[in-house]
Amino acid sequence: MNDKESNMKSRFCWFALIMLGVTMITTGCSSGDDVIGDETARAQDVATSTPVPTAEIAARPTYVVQRGTVEDVFTFTGRWQPRDQMTLSFPVAGTVRQVNVQRGDAVSTGDLLADYDIADLENQLDNALINLETAQGNISTSAEGGIQSVENAEISLANARISLQSTLDNSPWTSVASARLQLDSAEESLRFAERSYYEALSHPEQDSSVADNAYQQLLNAQQQVESAEISYFSAAQNYNNYQYQVEQAENQIVQAELNLQRAKDEAAGGVSDEAVRSAQLSIDQIETKIADSSLYAPIDGVILEVYIAPGDAAQAYDTVIVIGLPEPKEVIASLAITDANRLSVGMTGVCQVMNFPDTAVGCIVRSIPLSSQDADQTTRVAASLENITDNQLIEVEMPLEVRENVLWLPPSVIRTFQNRTFVVLDTADGPRTVDVQLGLQTDERVEIVSGVNEDDVVIAP
Repeated sequence: MNDKESNMKSRFCWFALIMLGVTMITTGCSSGDDVIGDETARAQDVATSTPVPTAEIAARPTYVVQRGTVEDVFTFTGRWQPRDQMTLSFPVAGTVRQVNVQRGDAVSTGDLLADYDIADLENQLDNALINLETAQGNISTSAEGGIQSVENAEISLANARISLQSTLDNSPWTSVASARLQLDSAEESLRFAERSYYEALSHPEQDSSVADNAYQQLLNAQQQVESAEISYFSAAQNYNNYQYQVEQAENQIVQAELNLQRAKDEAAGGVSDEAVRSAQLSIDQIETKIADSSLYAPIDGVILEVYIAPGDAAQAYDTVIVIGLPEPKEVIASLAITDANRLSVGMTGVCQVMNFPDTAVGCIVRSIPLSSQDADQTTRVAASLENITDNQLIEVEMPLEVRENVLWLPPSVIRTFQNRTFVVLDTADGPRTVDVQLGLQTDERVEIVSGVNEDDVVIAP
């Protein structure tokens, strides 16, 4: 028998021994191959009686039960933008002809920001002015009494214009601004009082009067904020009333102009003023349409957003431009209503420029939307960040729940099986499984209410 055949028979016999668990080869393994088969069988017997060594299990990481603080922190981002903003829109639909501003531009009250394609209206206005001038030229002022009436009407018109200018000069905007500053000051005092109160509570070793006094200061600060808010709202209402007064003064001018025209008609000795009235009515209607098709800056401010471009079709009352006062600024975030409702007004945390931890400062939630129906769906956070450009991305961390001086472990060592929560302790007698009760859980730490002691060593899964 050659070597090749001998090797094949040896492998066949070895396979038969493994599969059948026998200790002797069959008679098919004959002649010179019997010796090889016997040795193979004896080797198999020895192998089955000796335990196969197992691979050494790699040491699993361990963690020490520590005592410290577990915080559930809600982190979100917002933009550093002016606090006081206004959304601007056209009262009618149209096609945008020009946009004169872009984001970051400073504008003054009355600046034309954008308008519609109103070439037809402008041509109609020119024609209406010519018609008015022609109609007025047809009226004779020869009658003496008519001249006196005309003079009186002109004086009335001049007085109406003076009244309008006087009303415009007495704008109560400074009162609104002053009330706003008082409100800001009151809110700052409230924040200081809150910090003082919490500081007093954090030192129970002090006399109780310290905390009581701090609490009284907090109540006083809250009352001052409420009073400042009332003053601010009152000033804003006065400003609204002022706007009505301006409109009334403008209407008085219109009335004086009509009276003047009527006086001119009477002085004309019976010449009809219907043509003049018709021309003036056309002018008023066209000017109203032009005003509705033009967007002017209502305040001295800075442009925050521009949503339109020349050629765009704009819908009535859709926001096209956002304008705001340059100062003060705050963090403005657009959160889902469910996330916003995790916060509360007055909650304090830390704000920093994104990826720049050295800029971190304390901050406080100023306002949140109460429901999805609120007109303002933004979350506002007040902070004292300095030298930060507009629209800079700001990271906000707000602690929602804090547990201090508690035992904690990383979440990775907590095990669960069939509604059982446990850990494996590394003890002198070997690994030991113990059930644990969990408290506050975060991505980095889990509060351990019971089951382990401080400095226990836990084996990771």
